[in-house]
Amino acid sequence: MNIIRKGLLATAAAVTLAFGTAGSAQAHAFADSILNISNLRFLNSAGTQFTAGDFSTLIVNNTRTATGTAVGYVPASDISFTGPACAGDCPPIPFVPRFAPGPVPPVPFNTFGYGDTQLIGSAIEAGGANASTRATASAAPGQTLGSGNTGTTSSFIFALGAADSMTVAFDADAYTVAHVPVGTTDPSSASARLTWSIQIIDLDSGDSVLSFSPDELNGDSNVSRTEVLPGTTTYTFADFFEATSEILTAGTTYQLTINHSSFADATQEAVPEPATLAILAAGLLSMSLVSRRRKS
Repeated sequence: MNIIRKGLLATAAAVTLAFGTAGSAQAHAFADSILNISNLRFLNSAGTQFTAGDFSTLIVNNTRTATGTAVGYVPASDISFTGPACAGDCPPIPFVPRFAPGPVPPVPFNTFGYGDTQLIGSAIEAGGANASTRATASAAPGQTLGSGNTGTTSSFIFALGAADSMTVAFDADAYTVAHVPVGTTDPSSASARLTWSIQIIDLDSGDSVLSFSPDELNGDSNVSRTEVLPGTTTYTFADFFEATSEILTAGTTYQLTINHSSFADATQEAVPEPATLAILAAGLLSMSLVSRRRKS
């Protein structure tokens, strides 16, 4: 009888461990957010590009930040650079190509937060200014979170030598995607969005002479998915934009600010399956009963 009891005990333990380590249903979440602004130029009322010689004052300041965060699947980490930056079980850095959509979801499927920025050229030089941001987030099965946040800010403090309006003209290419697979039972979520705006303020009066934030590069780009509404939502947009200020007075100091950002978040929470919990409980109960019989 002792041999049989030991066998039962070993079998119960093996079953319990096998199903106990199975954990939760397989699930994941993925989000990607990319915004490319190209050939951004400052034009006068005749449609000609402004040059440095048209300004009596011109101070330019550009900043950019890329942040990646990963929690759970790998040791928690948060990394921030001018780009590219990645935290977690990262794909090749940078993505190739850097600012174009990739497979959804990525293969292999890992937990990571990725951010990248690029800012080249000038709005008052041939070719214009070109700015790109990317935020990518991935959460593999388990208690995991991936997050990417990126942004660029360009500030121009200037005064014109002669009164004129200023038109900001540029091409925009936007992409966001959120993915949670059909059949996911664990709490999972994925979301992505973009923001872009330009403003010119009269620094003497504080009045705004231009404020432009097209819906297509802001609220329209918001996408999300959860385990309640699984699947893939993709947003794509490409077009030419231009916006014209009021007349700018010669010698008056103005500040022009451009904000450009990408955001992506993916989370996945492990919840044991009911069947797994039942088998785990049964295994533990059988181990307890066999152990008590051995003592009696």
